[in-house]
Amino acid sequence: MRTIFVIAYLSLLGLYLFVETGDSFRRRAVNKIVLSSLFLFFGQFWFWTNGYAHGWQFMALVGLFYTCMGDALLLFSFGAGGAAFAVANLCFIGYTGCCLWFGGAFFTALPWCIGFLVLYLIGFFFMVRTRRIDLEGKTAVALFYLITVCLHAALGVAAALLLPGTHTLLLGLGLLLFMISDHFLVIYKFKRKQKCMLRANTASYFLGMMLVALSFSVLS
Repeated sequence: MRTIFVIAYLSLLGLYLFVETGDSFRRRAVNKIVLSSLFLFFGQFWFWTNGYAHGWQFMALVGLFYTCMGDALLLFSFGAGGAAFAVANLCFIGYTGCCLWFGGAFFTALPWCIGFLVLYLIGFFFMVRTRRIDLEGKTAVALFYLITVCLHAALGVAAALLLPGTHTLLLGLGLLLFMISDHFLVIYKFKRKQKCMLRANTASYFLGMMLVALSFSVLS
């Protein structure tokens, strides 16, 4: 089943990269929603069948749902889509944090995650203050969102490094690609509206979500 999922998913992703910058909104919308539905369906299926459906682990399931919702809403409203993704980010923060906590590695990971966030904030404010990027009066909202996406990526990478296993490895890499994709989107939205940036955002995001879904295909 994993092979079928990967082949179908990558085929649709390749098609979406082709139609994304075209003139047909309907083709873009259908392709994107089908892609999102694929990672949501398979992620949920594996979540329930491989022993993840217990207590705090449901945060990952909610995160997958709100990520899919964010994809659909983003077709019509940048703000509504961003809000759904922010909820998903918080769910993934909770899930990866609990993975580290119950794996006995939370306090080992905490200094690294804090250090990463401090360096990120220094870079963020430098870019804003020197006007290398113009967030059009949305600095506070963008900062909150980017902190959440960076934190779940940092925790995911920490889990991959400190809790060896296929699940944490795929999850950490997927969340890292998720974070990278959002920064391509920021550049596209607020700096350079180039098609290559939009395609980079799409490729890194959907590859990341494929890995997140696949991470639940291994037994808990």
